[in-house]
Amino acid sequence: MTKEELLADLGETYVMLQASTTHGVGVFAIRDIPKGTRSLFTKHHEEWIRLTHDEVNALPAYTQRLIENYCVYDKEFYYIEKSGFKKMDIVCYLNHSDDQYNLASVNSGEFFETTRDIKAGEELFLNYSELFDE
Repeated sequence: MTKEELLADLGETYVMLQASTTHGVGVFAIRDIPKGTRSLFTKHHEEWIRLTHDEVNALPAYTQRLIENYCVYDKEFYYIEKSGFKKMDIVCYLNHSDDQYNLASVNSGEFFETTRDIKAGEELFLNYSELFDE
């Protein structure tokens, strides 16, 4: 990313991390975000690696807790960024809601789109069960 691209990207900042009553830390709007916005997060460039449940269960308990809290999984695999936990994407802090979600996954989490207008100060939620259902 060039300096000019960074400056343009910084001007499009919508969210920040802060304490959440839902689950410790969450992603919150720092300004109003219109429905249909897709430029909330840096475009995902990391590669995801699939680990089986058996592979994760063989790891130390503290690592298993990190994976369960910050990674997506289904019946067969956990999906973990290639960088592991050495670099955390703000997307990892999106909390789940079955019925109050205001973000939708596009192209299996390549980017996210707001499903309605979001007011400054509001927490962003994702329905994790729909993350890979497109």
